[in-house]
Amino acid sequence: MERFDLVVVGAGAAGLSAARTAAGLGARVALADRGPLGGLCANRGCIPKKALVTAGHVHRLVRTAGGFGTFSGPVRLDWDAVQQRQNEIVDAHRPTAADLEKRGIHVAIGEARFTDPHVVEVNGHPLRAERFVIAAGSQPVIPEVPGCELLITSDQLLFLPEFPASLTFVGAGPVALELAGAFNDFGTRVTVLARDAEILPGLDADVARNLRKRMEERGVTFRLQTDVTSLARAADGVRIAFYSAGMANEMTSRQVCAAVGRRFHPRTIGAARIGFEMGRLGLRTNAYLATSVPHIYAAGDAAGNRQLSTVAAHEGYVAASNALRGDTERADEAVIPQVLSTTPTVGLVGMTYGEAPARGIQAAVARHDAKGSSFSVTTGEDAGYFKLIFDQDSRRLVGAQMVSPAAEELIQLCALAIRARVPASLVETQLPVHPSRTDHLIRTFAPEPGAVPRPVADVGVVESRP
Repeated sequence: MERFDLVVVGAGAAGLSAARTAAGLGARVALADRGPLGGLCANRGCIPKKALVTAGHVHRLVRTAGGFGTFSGPVRLDWDAVQQRQNEIVDAHRPTAADLEKRGIHVAIGEARFTDPHVVEVNGHPLRAERFVIAAGSQPVIPEVPGCELLITSDQLLFLPEFPASLTFVGAGPVALELAGAFNDFGTRVTVLARDAEILPGLDADVARNLRKRMEERGVTFRLQTDVTSLARAADGVRIAFYSAGMANEMTSRQVCAAVGRRFHPRTIGAARIGFEMGRLGLRTNAYLATSVPHIYAAGDAAGNRQLSTVAAHEGYVAASNALRGDTERADEAVIPQVLSTTPTVGLVGMTYGEAPARGIQAAVARHDAKGSSFSVTTGEDAGYFKLIFDQDSRRLVGAQMVSPAAEELIQLCALAIRARVPASLVETQLPVHPSRTDHLIRTFAPEPGAVPRPVADVGVVESRP
């Protein structure tokens, strides 16, 4: 039986980070994964999703290029070419066992299952270790309704062999909205069935509403406060029965995608025989990412925290460091920018307005809608909607949310401002480039000359100015 200082189960962002950290500390480390290496982000998440969203943007741009005076004849979608490009990008970004072995990491490909608190078996081959990091990722949650076997998940949707004329999402979280925007750009008839009164419950309602309205303008249909009751095969796809606003209804869609979230399933690694305590989305862990079994740590989706690849990689480092050197590192997740590759893009960082009171902060809010601004008109691209949350006493930024094509860049500036505790007065006096999206972000820090952020009840949307 092979013996190691640390065995890492799962080779996604968290597992790769943990294994590389352990190897860097001089430990004898093994990395076990069913394959392909790279986990969700590289194979069925961030990378192929971004490729698909970008392809959709290009398709829409070409279709609408006549508005800018450029004409290219009839536009045709080659779905096979879209899929080929995605596969090539995924293949290029997937880590290889050979590269990991060069770093001193033993790679074991196959189903990894605990047979003992100190032994993981991979395809019948036992690996023994004093410490473990579980980074086995998550699986899509499937709604338990009659006919649920007809649902596909985002794992399949990203690589559909046949382009769908119509597509319905059950759920209105980040993955549903990201892929809804992409397929809508390609020309699919897209419907989103949301159980709640608004999409994206994790956002402030005004920001979520702004995104929904913008997506509706682009052709996506939303049904709020909707519960799916059953699914059945139909001649042209899947028949969906649902209650919406208290009334029974049904519709047919070529494909129906379950997008109500993801969760770690302990059965995938035989964890039931170890006796872990479970949290809402993953294994219960402490501040050092140790599980209820002292010599076993967890990271990434398996730890049940924020489901982001950057968080997973950070947690992989923390978990491996603590497993090998003692509990000295804590996962610092206070200021983590997040971007949703929706159309337009959403960015958020820090706390929401609703979270401020629980943290002892008297919040003030500034909002700015740049729709119809000079930047939007000249570029043909909506400059966006910006919302900033300040500590009313210190006038320092504590949270930001935005709907903007540039959100993935601008939200990082807000994260730096929060982390550095930069006063709003320093930002608002910065002269911006005009016209630009940054111009509108800076205007949100001081909507009017000499203005200060106000309590939310007194703040309306500041209209954009040319």
